[in-house]
Amino acid sequence: MIEENLTNKERYARGIEKLKELSGGSETGGAGGEMVGWLDTIAPDVSKYAMEFVLGDVLSRPGLDTKTREMLNVAVLTAIQAPIELKLHIHCALAAGCTRDEVIEIISQQIVYVGFPIAINGLHAAKEVFDEIDGNAE
Repeated sequence: MIEENLTNKERYARGIEKLKELSGGSETGGAGGEMVGWLDTIAPDVSKYAMEFVLGDVLSRPGLDTKTREMLNVAVLTAIQAPIELKLHIHCALAAGCTRDEVIEIISQQIVYVGFPIAINGLHAAKEVFDEIDGNAE
């Protein structure tokens, strides 16, 4: 269901609230805030579109809880080989209540549909996120 009469400012504000939820309470910290930060420096319009449309419209829709939505995002981003967004959404999935084992299982399930190399790349992205969280990033 699309809300017809929201201004871009209202959509942006809703996007900020969703970003806070997904990044553990900060609009400038966490994985989501880091993505918005660097994107703002090179393509501020794209950052604005992401905030309004992706976060404000799509990820804020009713119908799925945040954990389920992030589990789906991890699966799809693994399948389409989008490592930057995959790492971002692994962070978001963990913040939404997914366990590391669930993240690994979501990615491992992709072996059936997209093959071992792509799933292994997804598992590598998960390892990078876990290492970053644990302070073991290289």
